[in-house]
Amino acid sequence: MIEKVCFFFEFSNFCTHKKLCNKYFEIMIRLVLLLGFLVGIISLASGQMRSIPRGVNIPCPVCKASDKAEKSFVPPPVEFLLKSSEPKCDIVVTYSNFPDSVKIAFEHAVGIWESILESDVPIRLYVRWSSSLGTNTLASCGPETYYADFENAPFPHYYYPVAIAEKLAKKELNGVGRFDIEANFSSEVDWYFGIDGDTPIDAHDFVTVVLHEIGHGLGFTGFFFVDDGVGGYGYYEMGDATSFDALVELATGKRLLDTAFFDNASVGLKNALVSESLFANSPVARSSGTGARPFLYAPDEFDGGSSVYHLNDATYRTGTANALMTHAIAPGEANHDPGPLARGIMEDIGWTNLTLHHWPVKDKEQVAPLDFRITIDSYYNVPEDASFVVYSTDGFSSQQDTLPLIPTGNANEFGASLAAAEGTESLQYYVVTSDEKGRVRTSPWNAPKAVHNVAFGPDTEAPVITHAPIEYFLNIGEPLAIQVNVDDNLGLDTVFVNYSVNGVQQASFGLTLAEGTDYVGVFGFNPETLNDGDVIAYEIVAKDASVAQNETVYPPEGRLEFKVEQVFAPVAYYENNFNTKNADFLLTDFDIYTALNFSNGALHSPHPYPSPNEDNKEYNFVTLLKHPIILKEDGAMWFDEVVLVEPGTGSYGGDSFWDYVIVEGSKDFGKTWAELADGYDAGANPTWLSEYDKSVVNQVSQAEGTKEWYVNHEISLLENGNFQAGDTILVRFRLYSDPYASGWGWTIDNLRIQQPVYVPVTVLSPGQVNVYPNPFSDKFKIEINPGQTLQNVQLDVFDSFGRNIYSVFTKSLWGQYSATVDLHDQASGMFLLRVSENGKPVLSKKLIKN
Repeated sequence: MIEKVCFFFEFSNFCTHKKLCNKYFEIMIRLVLLLGFLVGIISLASGQMRSIPRGVNIPCPVCKASDKAEKSFVPPPVEFLLKSSEPKCDIVVTYSNFPDSVKIAFEHAVGIWESILESDVPIRLYVRWSSSLGTNTLASCGPETYYADFENAPFPHYYYPVAIAEKLAKKELNGVGRFDIEANFSSEVDWYFGIDGDTPIDAHDFVTVVLHEIGHGLGFTGFFFVDDGVGGYGYYEMGDATSFDALVELATGKRLLDTAFFDNASVGLKNALVSESLFANSPVARSSGTGARPFLYAPDEFDGGSSVYHLNDATYRTGTANALMTHAIAPGEANHDPGPLARGIMEDIGWTNLTLHHWPVKDKEQVAPLDFRITIDSYYNVPEDASFVVYSTDGFSSQQDTLPLIPTGNANEFGASLAAAEGTESLQYYVVTSDEKGRVRTSPWNAPKAVHNVAFGPDTEAPVITHAPIEYFLNIGEPLAIQVNVDDNLGLDTVFVNYSVNGVQQASFGLTLAEGTDYVGVFGFNPETLNDGDVIAYEIVAKDASVAQNETVYPPEGRLEFKVEQVFAPVAYYENNFNTKNADFLLTDFDIYTALNFSNGALHSPHPYPSPNEDNKEYNFVTLLKHPIILKEDGAMWFDEVVLVEPGTGSYGGDSFWDYVIVEGSKDFGKTWAELADGYDAGANPTWLSEYDKSVVNQVSQAEGTKEWYVNHEISLLENGNFQAGDTILVRFRLYSDPYASGWGWTIDNLRIQQPVYVPVTVLSPGQVNVYPNPFSDKFKIEINPGQTLQNVQLDVFDSFGRNIYSVFTKSLWGQYSATVDLHDQASGMFLLRVSENGKPVLSKKLIKN
């Protein structure tokens, strides 16, 4: 790192704005010290949003009980004590087995954090009252998951705890069905549940421990570990690191994530982790006190759950302002304030931020003045003289200069112009700014390792077009919009779309710049003139602003095509046995046909359905009923189905609930969707589950669906409260596939929605009948697991001559039913079992007696 600092000083004589040099170099020292360690660690480009895959168990920090009793009290922060203060965020708590007597103290601690941290997105906290944490552990807590490369992420590739990521992205990333923080509190501890801080010397203050643990869940944690004599960082993949990990350094300033000093998974990194000399390089924390870096807990023996992600106990003793986030809490110790150092660290891992926005200057065909513009979003003040363009015309090999950026008059915008000298072939630059706390941001984010480049001279580069093809047009009478991403090194002249309807060429239409490099437009056709099944073919053309008018056509060959899917008039009820293919359903992913092992047509997902086979990707296979349904009181839908999709554990929406199928409704013609019932998988039926698990090869089940596994499913259309009688909704069936494991898929038959029935029908399905063993010696067993009451059930067994040798009739069958059929007096051979409901055969099965 020292060599990189010298790089900037070595060429200081090239600075022409002499009175700005001192300010510039002061900022650059901070830049190198704060961000220079990123050089060589991470690739330059950020990718799509990533998260730690669901089901990966991320270890949580723990709070230990100190063996030394010390009575003390640090009162809550001023923000909490002010009568006029309002919560700055909303922490929503879900309790599991918590006694009511505990909740007042818990909510008091929650209120303290709500008075400090700001977020527009609710923070969902799940807490358990546990008896299995051990004798010396008071509690444990951590983020439910982490996200990287999300919208507004301060730095690419680093993982941020989900509560921070959602705050920065300004939207739910986990969804409302998942928690953001999960915690366990010991039921075996002598707790003090008061909120006054007058904790007895022989009890642990509950408010203090709750404050401490929520701090971990909000981000005071990371991915450092020691294993088998080496230190490393990573969790799902080696090299994964959190925004907290990025702050950790030795007393010398060597960052633990800087591979110039510490290889990942090395003895050297292990030695650093147990050096008793780790610090958090947090500008906000430094500015809040003496200017010293927060001293972290790093004992000479690595203690997973305690090391690194706590402040040092010996430095921040019980009863002092920064003691809350030390690794052990003493009996009698009451600390109701996170403290300035912990709060500063929290700000620097993402709870407050400095964001620099800059669109790089385009190439020029002739030397001309360059206009630089930036906008800054900052929690703290950014001095007017703290923003610069640092530029060179020889790749920073021997020359560089600075250009101050000054306020433009627009809110939070700074700008400047630079007249390049005649004969200049190229100019390299980056932008740097800093706030009053000393936080530095650059564009590119990892400058000076990476820089922007402006080239002067004739342009031969064609525009680059990126576009997600339109799969279909759901025609509800509204225009069809199109979005395209188009970029060019010089700048664009025009972007337009050529298209045809059923092979007839239509007038082309232009696209306009929306934001960044996104272009938008609307197809020129009148939706009312389109018919169901019409085919629209289109291509995108972009021309740049060069003299040569470089052009790109997408796709390079042929045209993209999609069909018009007409939304029909609403109906009060609907029925379809799928024996013939029709236009009632959107069939881009599903199809209607008679599949192998089935005797007639049905609605089928892909068989087998694909899996992404890549982390942080997912597939959704959808079919949609194009007849909107007018919901009525007690409305319901029924269908037969076979579901062979990857089974998970727990319930829908949980960490380990993998692939699933789900039926959803939309009141706004598909703009938003809500569950009609929870999603489910092969685990919803014993037959499906056992058949799926029998033949799994390389995480893919080889089981193929058969009509004998059909199960009838009834769904109330109003029960979960997402819809009400009188609503008109679209209904869709969706199969969700996450990475890796997969199976045969989903089939649906005999769909009825609010369809009145005037004759007895069967609700029993073949998949709800289990017969074993087969072949049998003397006896076999019949088990029936109906999902609802069955009116009349008949069991019959016939021998090979057609004689009825066994018959049982049962009325009003509910719950699990079983019967053992004894055929010891029958000769070996083949027999036929028939199961009927309301006089209609449900299952016919051949059985062999040995």
